[in-house]
Amino acid sequence: MTVAHLGTGNAGNLNIQAREIYLDNQGQITAATLSGGGGNIDLQIANLLMLRNASLINTEAQGTGNGGNIAINSPIILGLENSDIIANAVGGRGGNINITTQGIISLEFRNTLTPREDLTNDITASSQFNVNGSVQINNIGVDTNSGLVELPENVKDTSQQIARGCSTDTGSSFVATGRGGVPQNPTQQMRSDRTWSDIRDISAFHTNQSAQAQIPTTPQVLVQATGWGRNANGKIELVAANTNSPMPPTLTCAAATQN
Repeated sequence: MTVAHLGTGNAGNLNIQAREIYLDNQGQITAATLSGGGGNIDLQIANLLMLRNASLINTEAQGTGNGGNIAINSPIILGLENSDIIANAVGGRGGNINITTQGIISLEFRNTLTPREDLTNDITASSQFNVNGSVQINNIGVDTNSGLVELPENVKDTSQQIARGCSTDTGSSFVATGRGGVPQNPTQQMRSDRTWSDIRDISAFHTNQSAQAQIPTTPQVLVQATGWGRNANGKIELVAANTNSPMPPTLTCAAATQN
């Protein structure tokens, strides 16, 4: 996109409003002149301005004309692969470049008259024989220092932060036994060169109990009832004679015949 004047007049002005502008493979937005003054370029972009592969935004003036002015308002401005923003002049004054952005990437201000030959991403408003123009970049991004808190300068005496025990108390001790298998470096492997051992006094866990002999109990022998009687409540109960003598054999008809 170009406005130009090949004679002694001034180049025209370009006012562009867009959501995004993407210049690639030597793409250009130009308001330049051969003999007169450079034109003005005003870019109002909602999201992104990207310049790649030797792309160019240019209001350069040849001869005695002054360089044109460039105004860019874009949240993000990115310039790569020898892309430039130029408002240079030869015999006149350099133009003015005013950029308002939240982040500008790769593009940098350089006071150079050969931005197209330099293999860098330049923002320049120089003049070969006159006064250089001005370059103003207003970065409205987040202030990284806004959340910082200034710490007091007085330093506390660390010796007063440690409690000292009684000098006669020698029953306490501090023992460093290593890291318990954790490697010194998180990227190292764990090694099993340390073993765990229980050094507690196990006698405190022992209890002495007197042994008690287990006397077996003789099972009760059932005794056949040999009679009956009435108890105090008037109920009839079967009773057995308290005797250890063997019971007589049961009489049969054969035994009675033999007698």
